[in-house]
Amino acid sequence: MRILRRLGITALFCLVAFATARDAQAYPQFQFSSGTNRCSQCHQSPSGGGLLTSWGRDESGDTISLGGDGAFLHGLVSTPSWLALGGDLRFAVINNDVGSPAGPEVEAFPMQADLYARVALGDAWSINVIGGARGVVRPDDDSPLGRLGTTADRLISREHYLMWRPSATGPYARIGRFFAPYGLRFAEHIYYVRRYTGFNLYEETYNVSGGFVEEDWEAHATAFAPVPTGLPDFLRSVGPREYGLTGYGELRLAKMSAIAGQFRLGFADDESRLQGGVIGKLWLDKAKLLFLGEADLIHQSLKGSGYAQNQLVSFTGVNLFPTRGLMLGVAYERFQEDLSYSYTGRNAYDFQLNFFPWAHCEAVLLGRYQLTGGGPVDGGTARLVMLQLHYYL
Repeated sequence: MRILRRLGITALFCLVAFATARDAQAYPQFQFSSGTNRCSQCHQSPSGGGLLTSWGRDESGDTISLGGDGAFLHGLVSTPSWLALGGDLRFAVINNDVGSPAGPEVEAFPMQADLYARVALGDAWSINVIGGARGVVRPDDDSPLGRLGTTADRLISREHYLMWRPSATGPYARIGRFFAPYGLRFAEHIYYVRRYTGFNLYEETYNVSGGFVEEDWEAHATAFAPVPTGLPDFLRSVGPREYGLTGYGELRLAKMSAIAGQFRLGFADDESRLQGGVIGKLWLDKAKLLFLGEADLIHQSLKGSGYAQNQLVSFTGVNLFPTRGLMLGVAYERFQEDLSYSYTGRNAYDFQLNFFPWAHCEAVLLGRYQLTGGGPVDGGTARLVMLQLHYYL
């Protein structure tokens, strides 16, 4: 009866949780820099991202932000031990210049309003759910009532899974919908290493996944499939309808560095994508600098035509933590759609400032400059400036 009661509470939560969603957030920059050795120390997911653990909430107030109580709703409400709740709210203002004759696009819009729930079913089992709605930058009716009125049509649950995990370290297994462990998993889905590797916005797949998470290493393996077409619209997804496998392994050294290898094999009716890559992180404590990078090679084959191409996706960045509550980052990105032709490449240069004035609160300023098709002479340019105001429950 206790389990049935908890399942009922989960179902009720799912019905009321949906608002305006973006993505389950992850900050790989906080690994090592916050004194945390593995991502799953701060997140309920064994690969990081999404709902915070009590450790992660404490870190947000004691280490990352300038102060405050990182507990759920600032500690004003205590949930029972078997129930963990959370959420992310974001509002964004953008200035996006892609060289259109109409000039830069300036928009202000709600970017995210996700709610999270984890219900423990005993000591080892749990149900995990993220609910929200697909965000729309330019709706037909931009008024607050207009946006609210279309919420029912945009409902989506991008993550919902059953997990067996008897302890914080050791083996685990889960089944359901989520992103397979792979890549740096930045919060910013516009980065090439998310956008072109099968982990773009709303591309979560249905998976059977498992692995081991230890203090100095972890390994994950996942079999994935697309969202079935017969399911309701609120389970919709985008991207290629692929079946396949992923693998990810990470080795951490001296609580200051990590090196990881990964692969993804995806097979669809009209194409196949075989990819592999490496990830590296290095934390220099005295300088308060975190270096991180990812590089992936992708072999894409189009069935029936005999055409194939090799692609490169990469990210190289460095983050400075000059003082508590502040993170500065710069990065260089490269995406080469076909390594046989130089004009198919594009480069991006990023600047990001994250300010954490108080637990639960964040302001993000992101600047991005892109060169496509070989540079300003042979190709085009694009500029993006974005301000985000972020609050988590």
